[in-house]
Amino acid sequence: MFRRICKNMTCPNEECPCHTDSNPGKVVTHGFYKTRAGKRRRHRCFICGKTFCSTKNTPYFRLQHPKSTFDEVAVLSVEGVNKSSISRVKSLAWNTVHDWLEKAAKSCRKFICNKSKVMDIHQLQADEIRTIAGSKKTPVWLFAAMEVSRQGWYQ
Repeated sequence: MFRRICKNMTCPNEECPCHTDSNPGKVVTHGFYKTRAGKRRRHRCFICGKTFCSTKNTPYFRLQHPKSTFDEVAVLSVEGVNKSSISRVKSLAWNTVHDWLEKAAKSCRKFICNKSKVMDIHQLQADEIRTIAGSKKTPVWLFAAMEVSRQGWYQ
């Protein structure tokens, strides 16, 4: 069976020696598994031998719906729509919407903590801009965040 080396991936197993390795490339593809939303890629670490899915350590992990539905729920929340309205419009249980928004918030907190290790941030304002650079087929997203009390900018 042909196995492709995943050059950008590291093992999500925290006990694995290559979990924090600065030289990724010890993870290979290991087939697929099925969900209601479709097929998902499976991976295997050469060092510890553990297998894991491509959505491990992401908000999409163990998601039983399409990723696009999760993204739409997050966008509606950012636009100011409350959880009850989102659950009614998307035909989802209120608890599902609540859990998804908690997962999205946790992922955002993790991203901010990893990208802004220099300062202790108390209040953060974020914004994004979609612009066209070159051709219209390749839009570019710019993300910016500002720490309110110190007026510090992050990109």
